[in-house]
Amino acid sequence: KETYGVPVEEIQKAIKYGVRKINIDTDIRLAMTAAVRKYMFENPDKFDARDWLKPAREAAKALCKQRYLQFGCEGQGSKIKGHSLIEVAGQYARGELAQVVN
Repeated sequence: KETYGVPVEEIQKAIKYGVRKINIDTDIRLAMTAAVRKYMFENPDKFDARDWLKPAREAAKALCKQRYLQFGCEGQGSKIKGHSLIEVAGQYARGELAQVVN
């Protein structure tokens, strides 16, 4: 399967060459839109957003899982170090999070 516009195989190749930032927002939006359209078509009498957002969220979740697996991201979560809100607020107050433009 392809991402929207760029074949997954090409992205996988780019990842092997060091690309580390892959945008999949368009893929997610299109998957969610397709799920909403399908739901609306199959349930024309239902208009509660809580109903039609469920399949949209599931479509987004499924697409993200698929892309993460295709891009080799599984098992990487343990490498991410979280920071508490207090830590981040302290860094911000000390100017450590100030934007740097070179």
